[in-house]
Amino acid sequence: MGDVPGELVDLNAEEWNGLYKQVARQSLLGVVFYGLQRVYPDTEQRIPKDLYLKWFYQAEAIRGLNQTHYELSKTLTTLFAERGAKSVILKGQANSRIYPDKFIRQTGDVDIWVAGGRDKVVSLLSQMGLLENAKFSAHEVTLSRDAFGVDVEVHFNYIYDCQNPFANKRLRQILSYEIECPVAVDEGFNVASNKFSMLMQLSHIRKHLLGHGVGFRQIMDYAVLLRSSLESERAEVSRALASTGLRPMAGALMWVLSECLGLNDEYLLCAPDASRGRVLLGELSDDGNFGKNAKRKRGGVFRWWLRNRLHLLRMLPFDFPEVSWFLLRYWGAFLFYVPKRIYLLYKYKK
Repeated sequence: MGDVPGELVDLNAEEWNGLYKQVARQSLLGVVFYGLQRVYPDTEQRIPKDLYLKWFYQAEAIRGLNQTHYELSKTLTTLFAERGAKSVILKGQANSRIYPDKFIRQTGDVDIWVAGGRDKVVSLLSQMGLLENAKFSAHEVTLSRDAFGVDVEVHFNYIYDCQNPFANKRLRQILSYEIECPVAVDEGFNVASNKFSMLMQLSHIRKHLLGHGVGFRQIMDYAVLLRSSLESERAEVSRALASTGLRPMAGALMWVLSECLGLNDEYLLCAPDASRGRVLLGELSDDGNFGKNAKRKRGGVFRWWLRNRLHLLRMLPFDFPEVSWFLLRYWGAFLFYVPKRIYLLYKYKK
């Protein structure tokens, strides 16, 4: 994110392979390969041949999948527009398009928000014949891969992830207003405003940090988002951090962006928080993309459950209000369902 260093570092074969493994863990193969080609004009000669070819073909596959997702995002937008429904592409392709090269981000699924609420969205999907083998959650409908060949999540609620009900109310107010003003982009779909994206993605990063884990791909997304935003937009978001309960997370993230990615101070939302930032950096390094490599996921079900509970307790100093509400809601729901679980256990034993 900063300037290209004047002196290039030579790596041996073992170091190149180690770099590749770390980049793969973080789902940044396309981004880092693009960066290497800019920093090292002779990239092909520097990287071991077998590794270079493997990395090259993976980067090309990422480019192809991005193209597929752009086309699908445009198709979905048109399908819903023909039925009178406003839609917004969230995260994935909305983030990809603002990278220096819009085909280098390692994309996952296609997330699209459709206006009208749950009943209307489900009705539209039914009319479109897309509900077969679909999965429902509190926020979205996940379509079967058979529908379009890739994973698609159709959101009837946009993503706001505060457990603190007071902060969540304020965050929802801001996002509700911002989502009503989508921006049409050249790729043929609509994206949310930068203000919406900065607040929603910051909240989403915190959710994964406290939950199953977060990786550097989401951090890179946020750096690119900040660089593409206006000073006035960043100032508005900065003023909203306290009321939405996102200041601790923002301080930690700004430190990581500044220290690890070299993001200039002019793009930061608030003063970097070094103590929280080191906690975030440790989790990013351990977890990998969306926590797929998190140590707390290893072992049996009980160990996984226990490690996640201990993880939340360790995160209390990071964001005491949010983690406290997280624990309170979890244990409240746990105790509420205990009688039902006992009943079902007794019923099936009979």
